[in-house]
Amino acid sequence: MSTQSHTPPAVADPVPAVASLTEKIRAECAEVDHTLAIPASVVDALRDAGVFHLLAPRAVGGAETDPLTFLRVVEEVSYADGSAGWCTMIGGSYATFGGMLPVDGAQEIFGDPATIAAGNFRPDKGVAEIIDGGYRVSGRWELASGSSHATWYIAGAMLMRDGVPLTDADGRPRMREFFLPATEARVIDTWESTGLRGTASHDYEVRESFVPEHRTLWFQEPPIESGPLYRMPPVAMFATFIGAVQLGIARHAIDAFIGLATTKVPTMAQILLADRVTAQASLGRATALVASSRSHLEGALQNLWDRVQAGQAPTVADRGGLWLAAAHAGHNAHAAVDLLYTAAGATAVYATSPLDRCLRDARTALQHVCTQEVHFELAGRLALERDALASVWGLDYRGEA
Repeated sequence: MSTQSHTPPAVADPVPAVASLTEKIRAECAEVDHTLAIPASVVDALRDAGVFHLLAPRAVGGAETDPLTFLRVVEEVSYADGSAGWCTMIGGSYATFGGMLPVDGAQEIFGDPATIAAGNFRPDKGVAEIIDGGYRVSGRWELASGSSHATWYIAGAMLMRDGVPLTDADGRPRMREFFLPATEARVIDTWESTGLRGTASHDYEVRESFVPEHRTLWFQEPPIESGPLYRMPPVAMFATFIGAVQLGIARHAIDAFIGLATTKVPTMAQILLADRVTAQASLGRATALVASSRSHLEGALQNLWDRVQAGQAPTVADRGGLWLAAAHAGHNAHAAVDLLYTAAGATAVYATSPLDRCLRDARTALQHVCTQEVHFELAGRLALERDALASVWGLDYRGEA
């Protein structure tokens, strides 16, 4: 973890700011498959660019930018490197929780410009005993992307009183999210993965740590901050940011394929790969998949953002639109990379090939719960007027229509 002091400068447009880091990120992340972590120099550069506070409330010094800008930042960093983009997505999107925490908690955590949050908000992996002034939290969670540079962890847990699980009026377990300093979590080395190897997505464990009430939240509660960013459905919005990672990886694959195709003469061939009709068609299809998925994803997010800014509350259909667009982007991005990998021939199988890294990163990203196949089923359920909220879609449902 870097110990350098950071005060992120005000960045008028963060997208070109992070785009200017592409060469640095790509060069310095070249070895992350072996180091299993983003280099501190890259983390510092991203933090200095302000990416981890773009969605934090202005009240604590954050930019409170619009979600489409952050989506594009995530895609741009992911274009440079999938692992760096993933860690940007996690650390940056978790700043949204600053608008949902009590004021003291938001200031304590996100008022520090050096803060980068990591962790897993899945609530069935921990327990939180209610005690005076807060909670005693224990559990073990997986997939703490960014654990190599995190300063705070979020952890979901089921609420207990005197060792007895608490339920709501419908008999469902009561759940909550908890923020703990990174020093109170033990990271367990488990991240030996196919792709996104530089994300340091290890397990972490917490044992009977005290968490005061002001460092807790639940997605279904009204946000503390009144700005439209915090009235967006936070988990569904998070899913769109994951889709942006996958689109950035696919963009990298397109550029890598073009570079290869204009120099490679396939075995027993007399022409460049670029002059093969099958290669041209694969590139055209991949480009269409990425471009159309980006339009769908950005359109769904922008449409809801416009409506929330106008004072409207997100509906179940709005949530479904974000989830569907995210899953669609993830699946199409992976399909695009796979097309190009196949068209590249044996050159792509080497670990030194960017297409190899892109395919592994895209496949690993697609395994995330936010872009899995189930979201197409849930979108169909919703279209057929069946219940879709008895799923991850219901995590941030605040009782709107």
